[in-house]
Amino acid sequence: MAIIFRFINQFFRKLFKLINCLRLIILNAIFIFIVLLIVVSFNETEEKIYVADNSYLQINLNGYIVEQRQPADLSQKITNQLTGTEQEQIQEFETQALINTIQHAQHDDKITGLVLELSGLRSASLDQLSDIGDAINEFKKSGKPVYAYADNYSQTQYYLAAYADHITLAPNGLVILQGYAVNRLYFKDLLDELLITPHIFKVGTYKSFVEPFTETKMSQYSKDANKHWLDQLWQGYIDTVLLQRNNIDSLSAQSINPSLDQLKQQLRTVSGDGALYAMSVGLVDELAYHEQFIANLTLKAETKSKPLNRIDYNHYASSLPPIYTFTGSNNQIAVIHGSGEIVSGTSDATTIADKSFNTLLKQARLNKQIKAVVIRLDTPGGSASASELIRQQILALKKQGKTVVVSMGSVTASGGYWIASSADKIIASPTTLTGSIGIFGMFATIDKTLNKIGIHQDGVSTSPLSDVGITQPLNPQLAEIFQIGIEHGYQSFLEVVADGRDMTKQEVDKVAQGRVWTGVDALQLGLVDELGNLQTAINSAAQLASLSEYDIVSIQPEISPKQLFINKLLSQSISFLPSTIMQSSPLIEAFLRLEKQSNFITRLNDPKNHFIYCTQCRIE
Repeated sequence: MAIIFRFINQFFRKLFKLINCLRLIILNAIFIFIVLLIVVSFNETEEKIYVADNSYLQINLNGYIVEQRQPADLSQKITNQLTGTEQEQIQEFETQALINTIQHAQHDDKITGLVLELSGLRSASLDQLSDIGDAINEFKKSGKPVYAYADNYSQTQYYLAAYADHITLAPNGLVILQGYAVNRLYFKDLLDELLITPHIFKVGTYKSFVEPFTETKMSQYSKDANKHWLDQLWQGYIDTVLLQRNNIDSLSAQSINPSLDQLKQQLRTVSGDGALYAMSVGLVDELAYHEQFIANLTLKAETKSKPLNRIDYNHYASSLPPIYTFTGSNNQIAVIHGSGEIVSGTSDATTIADKSFNTLLKQARLNKQIKAVVIRLDTPGGSASASELIRQQILALKKQGKTVVVSMGSVTASGGYWIASSADKIIASPTTLTGSIGIFGMFATIDKTLNKIGIHQDGVSTSPLSDVGITQPLNPQLAEIFQIGIEHGYQSFLEVVADGRDMTKQEVDKVAQGRVWTGVDALQLGLVDELGNLQTAINSAAQLASLSEYDIVSIQPEISPKQLFINKLLSQSISFLPSTIMQSSPLIEAFLRLEKQSNFITRLNDPKNHFIYCTQCRIE
């Protein structure tokens, strides 16, 4: 009997080994097959792009203008699939890539015009639009016309359209120019009703992050400060449109920024037709649907000997050389991008995480060919500790003898300014929001809420610090201790800026207190050195490092082959999700809003709960 059991045991063991072996062979075969498919797809011979004579470059900005594209935006693909917008092929357009393509088309004899398709443009910052607009103006100097079309023009879309020679709007469309605003929700009454006690620690009269938890409305300090820079941005918008459309007699500042009475009266003259109103006040030049717009364009541009051709931006851009070309020089300038909140830890590609970002800075520091580093920042701030750790790497770069220049994007405030202050030079755009030199910390306790429903807490501890928790009241002496820590953090901020900007702490304090400034104000106050864009910063870095010949390299986070494979596989797998699931559902829209807000909260992860962050630096 024992022999039989031993035989059966060995038989099944061998059988299971065989099955397992076959399973592994099949799985590995499937894996290799998938890998081969992906490798083939990555290495497919691209069709060579031919540009015909008399071609118009058609830039269909259906998506977002960004500083740097993300390697693989899987969350966006999932969102598109769930909301049924996958077919729109929403893209991310890099600012420098757009500028480079327009500049190349300017000198391409086969490109005879430019068409801006703006209906799908979702978002872009003013500094990005201005830089692209400058490239369009240079394009026009070659004598080539620029046309813009949209079914409706948002404020962002119209700003870019203003650089065109001719603006077309659909007959049932609108031009929506509403100006800028900073609006926030205030929770004091709700917290009082729920018996939740917020504990606030801050320094800076204008550091208004905590106001929603302690007030029912915006303080007068915040209103005055916000109104100052909002008016500057809006006046800059108006001035830019008037300058670009200076050949339109009917266009005036009132056309862009009418009072409600003026708007009502002018709409009555056109029987409430928004498109006719836009044309009557000079905002647009023509009313036509897209097919007619293309037909009119064809009539203007083509001749018997040269029919009009249109080439898509993506096709044309793919035929161009890389933005940064290499000559083999031993002198290099590294460009490193950082966008999003500043956090501790590693990055998820939507934040500036100290460990991940410092890895990029260390690469530049250890590379002997890199003589200068340009850091392009677009951040409202975040963790004070993470900001200081990143600043230490900038100091290490300088100690190594490398020039460091910071180029500010749409926002480089609070923690972003903490990082930037130690650079050799700071370049901001006129519309950059910066400063916000202040600090805060906060947490809430719910002891009163628990007491109200009959729950009480009691116990013993070894020290007063052991009793700190969300379910019990905060000891007043501990509150004073926390405030002392915050005040020390503010003094440290002043010292960091004073050392970096060659100012006294008193001089910094006068322009600090958490107040937000535009790039124009920051230049006058000594917080930045020059107004310009990323190219300005690169030129400055070359000059400071005494480089006459150099290559430009972009240092980006490395993605492993494994992660590339996973991203590719998941991206393709998402297409099999049923698009009808929760499609256009209020539930999914609410989920996406909640997900965005919760992500913001979870990113605030400073180990000491000290934050240097500018909430009002995102305009509506």
